[in-house]
Amino acid sequence: MQESIYKIEWSLFIAMCENASLQEAAEAYGLSASAASRALRRLEDSLGANLFDRTCKPMVLTPEGKALYRKIKPAHVITKDALEAFKESNAKHPDLKIGFLDSFSLSVVPKFIERVKSSASSITCLTGSSDRLLERLAKREVDVILSSDPSLENSEYRRLLLIREPSIAIFPRSIEFYSTAPSWNHLLFCNFPFINSYGKSGRGKLLHSFLLTSGIALTGNLVCDSLIIKLQLVSDNVGWSITSPLSLVCHPEYFSKLNFSPLPSPGIERSIYLLGREDLPIKLFNEIAATICTVYEDNILPEMQKVMPNLAKQCHMRRPE
Repeated sequence: MQESIYKIEWSLFIAMCENASLQEAAEAYGLSASAASRALRRLEDSLGANLFDRTCKPMVLTPEGKALYRKIKPAHVITKDALEAFKESNAKHPDLKIGFLDSFSLSVVPKFIERVKSSASSITCLTGSSDRLLERLAKREVDVILSSDPSLENSEYRRLLLIREPSIAIFPRSIEFYSTAPSWNHLLFCNFPFINSYGKSGRGKLLHSFLLTSGIALTGNLVCDSLIIKLQLVSDNVGWSITSPLSLVCHPEYFSKLNFSPLPSPGIERSIYLLGREDLPIKLFNEIAATICTVYEDNILPEMQKVMPNLAKQCHMRRPE
């Protein structure tokens, strides 16, 4: 059977295997859901095998479908890389679709765009928490994201550790022990509720794992997935929270509204990774990583050094080799 991997049937099959719903796969190729379903049926008929279990809603891959995807995936990735490399070598500027963590939005993203705008034909830049960015990566809305999710070590995506930074406690101005690192007892009994991070976000997962492992039970019933809302709540005397130096540097207007200090030992270190799809050219992936590191080194670390010099020394950056 002489079937091209780039016929619509194969393209839809691969999209379905890579976490897309039938509707999303159909829309990606300008088809209706019924037309996409008929195309997948044609593929199954040509192969003489059922690739999808349609009794499940949404439908899922059968064992035969999973086996087929495992066999064609390496060839698909290699071919896509070759085509992307060819297009890049023959095109003046590639497209760039990237997702940034909220904590990078004001301090890093504008400088990053300024540096890459002349070398990209178009730039799609989205922001959000790690869980939402990962959803967009799976849906192919972006090709590469920054993530602080500690559970992605075995991710199917290309992955590179870029930055490690400590965490800090942020308090309302009314709390007086900010000038030195408080103990966990201070934090537990400071008579202010703890404002937690959303459990599916990178910060939320990191905090949950740390507190559970350390046997620390912080009191509070407020959960927030927005950095700016969390900063405002703390400045309004609603409670205290835990964030990162980068997050605070991103919003210098809160320097005078908050007190902050290092966390007591053991602290919490946040690792920030660059995640890219396997079909993203490795050269472009490394160029993105290098540019982010340059912006961080030139624009973030100097500001952090001014405001929190001791914490700035604990931030580590790793450039791509």
